[in-house]
Amino acid sequence: MPVVFFLNKLRDGVDPDAYEKWIREVDYPTARALPQIKSYVVAKIDGTLDGKPSPYPYIERVEITDLAEYQAALANGEGMEDFFNQWSSFVGESIAVHGEEIE
Repeated sequence: MPVVFFLNKLRDGVDPDAYEKWIREVDYPTARALPQIKSYVVAKIDGTLDGKPSPYPYIERVEITDLAEYQAALANGEGMEDFFNQWSSFVGESIAVHGEEIE
């Protein structure tokens, strides 16, 4: 199963509570409505297992049906430009990686 991960850092000055509210009210409903997304969650990272601060305070896990179809939906989907403008007003740095779940 294809899976995508986003490691996210907020922009300086962004209130984490405002970002997390946006995730619940906008991000989840928008992403979960896409047929290319089977499952989508965001987790707030508390730290590394050895007790250090995480370099990325948020991680997104997205199970998708197909990478090319997912990329096309993000690039060409209705309302995606406004969605990404909102997202980028919160997120200042993001690393996106993809792969296949080992079953």
